[in-house]
Amino acid sequence: MEEVSEGNGGEEASEAAAATAYNMPLVENEEEEDGELPADFDRLWKLAHDNPQDFSSWTDLLQYSEQESHMTASRRALVAFLARYPLCYGYWKKFADLERRAGYTNKAQEVCVQGLKAIPLSVDLWIHYINLLLGTLNMNLPESSHCIRSAFEEAVAAAGLDFHSDRLWELYIEWEKEQGDMKAATGVYDRILRVPTQLYSSHYEKFKTHLNAHAPKDVLSAEDVILSLVGNIDLPSLLFPFLPPFQIKRPYFHVKPLDRTQLKAWHSYLDWDGIIAGGDRRVRILFERCLIACALYEEFWTKYVQYLEPQSLYEARGVFRRACEIHLAHKHTMHLQWATFEERHGDLTEARRVLESLETSIPGLAMVRLRRAGLERRAGRLDESEALLRDAVVQAKETPHLHAFYSIKLARLLLKLCKNPSKARGVLQEALEISPDNGKLHLNLLELEVSGDPRGSPEGVQQCVTRALAAPLSPRTKILFSQRGLQYAEDYGTSVQSVLTVYEEHQKLLKELGNKKRRAENG
Repeated sequence: MEEVSEGNGGEEASEAAAATAYNMPLVENEEEEDGELPADFDRLWKLAHDNPQDFSSWTDLLQYSEQESHMTASRRALVAFLARYPLCYGYWKKFADLERRAGYTNKAQEVCVQGLKAIPLSVDLWIHYINLLLGTLNMNLPESSHCIRSAFEEAVAAAGLDFHSDRLWELYIEWEKEQGDMKAATGVYDRILRVPTQLYSSHYEKFKTHLNAHAPKDVLSAEDVILSLVGNIDLPSLLFPFLPPFQIKRPYFHVKPLDRTQLKAWHSYLDWDGIIAGGDRRVRILFERCLIACALYEEFWTKYVQYLEPQSLYEARGVFRRACEIHLAHKHTMHLQWATFEERHGDLTEARRVLESLETSIPGLAMVRLRRAGLERRAGRLDESEALLRDAVVQAKETPHLHAFYSIKLARLLLKLCKNPSKARGVLQEALEISPDNGKLHLNLLELEVSGDPRGSPEGVQQCVTRALAAPLSPRTKILFSQRGLQYAEDYGTSVQSVLTVYEEHQKLLKELGNKKRRAENG
């Protein structure tokens, strides 16, 4: 399937919930509309859902459904695809056209409305929606003109400040002229000349032509204001803070990676102090525009959150939700940032939900389980933290290195915070039964024994050293343990004889390992 130009779309923070909740219901009784699904549909459907990040699997499904001219299959494929890739303007247009050709005009409008909730900055989709209304409404009815004008107003409110919004403004102006309302057309010109767009100079010239082509009373409702505007616009100063969009070569969404030059251009643009001069509204639109082209890059979502957080936790949370639930569903670092954000602002319930959801969608990530345990520990719920680590230990029994890793984390929690060295010792000893060759387990057990009261059970340290020396560890590691045992005996031994015994064992080990090394070198 040829990829449709997935252009000019974006999302406002205020629309986050709507975009996340996108769900296009199928037409009632559509199951019987065109019979059973095509023969290969279920296979392609499964391929796409088994690997939702594989864009080509989705396009194969969409292409097949379209080729089969099967309404139900096409609907289902488009609904599922757009829930996963809502920034693809071209497929919203395909969906609307599909419904319109089938005679479902209201459904086509509904598709456009849903698409515009997901990408309100999409100039192309606004134009498609308005043209759909123009082609289907009875313009002889007075309410139709009101409906069209309302749609234009919604469009310019959502996307009119975008650098590439020229075609939308021009369509609005031409429509007002077709209605014979030249004053209304002048009003639209007045508004667009306050917006720095790509074709600003062209609008300026067209505005002057418009004024010269008609008597003032036909085009002006506030002659002195308009004439003042035309005579005093400083084009260079108006455009200067907004020139960098010329450097952006791919402003639309695509799953293919952006080249380094494009990413650098977006970073430079967002970091440019001159952007702030445009005010908060334009800064937000810039971020939304960036997050169309850069939707799959975590750093831009993070930067947007950092901008919004001092102003509105609700809006910052909405950005996290859009990023994690739609565009970066399988990027764990963004989810972890979200959980940290919620914890930092006191919403531990939401932080837990985010981490649990992440662990469900991407099971087996040690970092996520440790974050969950850490969250409970910081909340003073040591029992919950211990339970999470114990569960991780049990689940990792078939993976020795991971089992040892979690066992060490659990033992440290039990020793340092729960003040239960006996439980900690048991965890490490059980782990050594599975991984006797794991030096870190031996070392942590030794640290546990050394940290205890030497007057209580001094033999624990020597037992730990003896176990390590008998284990399949490297010679260097064994020497380290023997040295630690000797140092402990010298510091806390209760008799000189006990110290001499440990010393002799250490010398014997050095000699033995030295002989082995020489034999290996001599072949």
